[in-house]
Amino acid sequence: MSRSINLLEKSLNKHSNIEKLLILNQHKIRLGLTRINKVIKKLKITQRPNIKYLTVNGTSAKNSIIQIFKSILIHHRQKYASTYSPHLVSITERFEHNQKFIKLSKLKNILSKVSKYKNLTHFEKLVVAFGIFIKDIKLDWAIGEYGLFGRLDGIRALFNKPNYHIIGPISWDHLNWTKTKKRNFQTLKEIVFEKTSFIKSTVYVSKQDPNVLKLIKYNLRNNRSDKLFYGSDFRVIKKNKRYFYKDNHHYFQIKSNLIGDYMYENMASAIKLALDNNIPFSTIKKGLLNVDIKGRLQIVRKGKLLRNLNSKDKLILDGAHNAQQSERLVKVINEFKFKNKYAIISMINSKDPVSFLKPFKGKFKKLYFLDNPEQHNFIPKEKLKVVADKLKIRSEIKYNALETLKTNNSKALWLCTGSLYWIGYLLSKN
Repeated sequence: MSRSINLLEKSLNKHSNIEKLLILNQHKIRLGLTRINKVIKKLKITQRPNIKYLTVNGTSAKNSIIQIFKSILIHHRQKYASTYSPHLVSITERFEHNQKFIKLSKLKNILSKVSKYKNLTHFEKLVVAFGIFIKDIKLDWAIGEYGLFGRLDGIRALFNKPNYHIIGPISWDHLNWTKTKKRNFQTLKEIVFEKTSFIKSTVYVSKQDPNVLKLIKYNLRNNRSDKLFYGSDFRVIKKNKRYFYKDNHHYFQIKSNLIGDYMYENMASAIKLALDNNIPFSTIKKGLLNVDIKGRLQIVRKGKLLRNLNSKDKLILDGAHNAQQSERLVKVINEFKFKNKYAIISMINSKDPVSFLKPFKGKFKKLYFLDNPEQHNFIPKEKLKVVADKLKIRSEIKYNALETLKTNNSKALWLCTGSLYWIGYLLSKN
């Protein structure tokens, strides 16, 4: 929830009228579905029988999975609407219909209706607004990305009976919202329970840590709908640097402009869902080839961010912000044959910098720490430097991102990471 609020504040500074509507009568953090359920009922927002509803949650890869599946739908000429959390640059990104974001004026009009209902959080207002947004438009699919929670997430209130649910990888994150606030099995059990115990629809479970998978299966024990798991029901196989999708009935090669083994693993659940909805192989393959995911292993090919780099340098943006994500990210970056690798990092104070930075040790020539000027709850760059020093990681404090992107090397790889808000800020400057 705090992720949603903080990034909203960044975007709302640019849209003062929207800000007023979201702040009016709002409460930042109040768990529970009672308030939003009452508003949804009053506004007569209901699921329509002719639309397929998909919800996606987890700790990581939620947005990536949605973008992959959305690309498949586009090439299948299916009409869709989707909502994401958080956005990167503009709040309008949270309302997408057939490759177009909502107009700011329309969002303002919708929020003016929602804002009169007292006690809704920022996130709940946006969820209700999305319900209004899609209420009367022609759709084949409605897609919702869960925010911080699962069982008590506003998306659950909006799409209370989805046709399908995808569970992305689950790991330790948002420990400030758990009872134990520590990285231990009890906390992990608590996190998995919140994200999976309520699911009653057909569910696709992405690749998970073995301990997490056991907990998920236990929490889904009373779900009488179909349950399909990465590894046993579907998977992606890598052979000689080529990727193949496999399930009990299909086996075919897949290609994409995305990089990293785990990105292909994220594709698997989206592919399986597409196949189960009779979308042809040829369409799926076209969709995979044309996936565009901003801020997730995004290679920057043009813009102001490149102005101080040499032509042989490479710049990658990724919103990784927890240990699981940083481990995967560093592994992918290591596959690039660059002698000199640098990372520019900014993090928010709800994250654990120690576990996040550990995978960088010995893999990068130097880390640079900056404050995000558009984020009030960042971890001070000085504190990140202290953490890096204790981990014996070479690092330096910097004050300007564009100026930091300088090198005298003929060939260097630059990675900007640590927070989706940080990546959003950089993209806004590009």
